[in-house]
Amino acid sequence: MKRWVLLAAALPALGEVRVQLHVMHLQPSEGKVSVREIFLLEADKAGPGSLRFFVPRAGQATLRVSSQRPQEKPADVIPQRVSRDGVYLVNLPAAPGQTRVDITYAAPLSAEGTFAGKTFHPGVPLRLVTPSGFALEGEGVESLGQEGQASVYGVQGADFEVRVVEAEAGAEGPQIQQILPRTYEHLPWILAPTLLVLLAGFVRNWLRGAAAGGERRR
Repeated sequence: MKRWVLLAAALPALGEVRVQLHVMHLQPSEGKVSVREIFLLEADKAGPGSLRFFVPRAGQATLRVSSQRPQEKPADVIPQRVSRDGVYLVNLPAAPGQTRVDITYAAPLSAEGTFAGKTFHPGVPLRLVTPSGFALEGEGVESLGQEGQASVYGVQGADFEVRVVEAEAGAEGPQIQQILPRTYEHLPWILAPTLLVLLAGFVRNWLRGAAAGGERRR
């Protein structure tokens, strides 16, 4: 048997890690923005896995990454910077089921109040969430409505730039009123208490869409 065949047979099976959810919460305050980026990952089997993400240079000094499995406590993860423009990689041991990854940092807004980012996961929609009193503007930015005291936006493209502005009084979109299917009642762990109100509506919509897509693939 050829040597490369023996080597391949000795390697552990790679766990396929898929990004199921990508949400970025922006909290503006006094010329800067605190960012909490959340990924929900899913794997079919155990094995090595990884996740790429972007952090602007001004936010790298405060970068912190943690991962969490259902019914477990969050664990700090040390990311690796793979390029000078702020691309990072997190190596995670993929386990069957779901893993949540939280990325937090703070960065100053530009003089025009803009914030720029990147995403590396085609086909996975990125949702931006802002608290009451703020709104986002920019090319390819779409308002998806209100959930409680939060505004939810969709962005198009791998690179985006949004301008954070103070929302006008009464300028609220339609309320998102979707009911979480009972089959997903075991997923509340994916939302931290401080983001529960802000992200619950989007997660409910995502879960309903994921369930409908699964039924169509059967």
